[in-house]
Amino acid sequence: MIEKIGIIGAGAMGSSIAEVFAYNGYTVYLKDQNLDYVNKGINHARKVLEDFQNYANSLPEKEIKRIEKNGIELNEQQKSTIEKNLLKKIDIDKIISRIHPVESYDDLAQCGIIIEAVFERQDIKNDLFKELSKSIGENTIVASNTSSLSITEMASNYKYPENAVIVHFFNPPYTMPLVEIVPAIQTSEKTVEAAYELISGLRNHRETMVPVKAKERSGFIVNRILIEVINEAIKIVDEGIADEKSVDIAMKKGAGFPMGPFELGDYVGLDIVYDVLKSFNKAYGDAYIPPERLKNMVIAGYLGRKTGKGFYIYK
Repeated sequence: MIEKIGIIGAGAMGSSIAEVFAYNGYTVYLKDQNLDYVNKGINHARKVLEDFQNYANSLPEKEIKRIEKNGIELNEQQKSTIEKNLLKKIDIDKIISRIHPVESYDDLAQCGIIIEAVFERQDIKNDLFKELSKSIGENTIVASNTSSLSITEMASNYKYPENAVIVHFFNPPYTMPLVEIVPAIQTSEKTVEAAYELISGLRNHRETMVPVKAKERSGFIVNRILIEVINEAIKIVDEGIADEKSVDIAMKKGAGFPMGPFELGDYVGLDIVYDVLKSFNKAYGDAYIPPERLKNMVIAGYLGRKTGKGFYIYK
């Protein structure tokens, strides 16, 4: 039974994954290049929890307003009952105390699973798996959070390739329940089932986490579909059929998307969209050729929300 979790990479994604496990009662060991990065990641996890507490605090008042808007007048006792039933107190300090900063890969040897969330480059991840071979025993699962890279190649650099697997969380994992589980050619069924069982037992801030199994092909399930949607959306605008805002409205109101393709591209980061498109173009052909406009936006540094400008401008 897995009780201790190792996370390598304390950026927004890695620290959010750490927060989800800590929120579920697991002991988490968080590593990055140095302790400054780790501490920033822990502060990010705290901020996520504080935002969640603020949201939870607002629920009773919202529910009372919703009821009264329908013409139902509530007395003070009824309002108090609603507050008692909906108000949720989160012990932020206790959750954060479960996340332990570490400096060495040796400190992760005690973990049942180690999840890497480092920079999305095959050579970097290959080197990490090779480095972990020096410190990690044969009973530890080593998982990658990659959204498109080869786990078979990573596993070939690892001393125990049967223990390598992808567990791809979606951003942000504390609200997005899906996790894609993708084995390498070398991965044992025991490893796949252990990862599936682990994720099935988690709950994020909204609901129970949902694992799905997929075969190792670039983009797996969700990204293979969504990246093509973003690509087609850019083509529609470039052809003068509609502007970005109209496309986003159409996909939200007509297809039920929570975010339009341009909003999603800006949220993910247009540099990431561009890199994934290039990878898919190599794997699947002309349907995934990156548009010239996207290429030029990346060159100009218009990467979306993280730079303040992408398809939209952000303050």
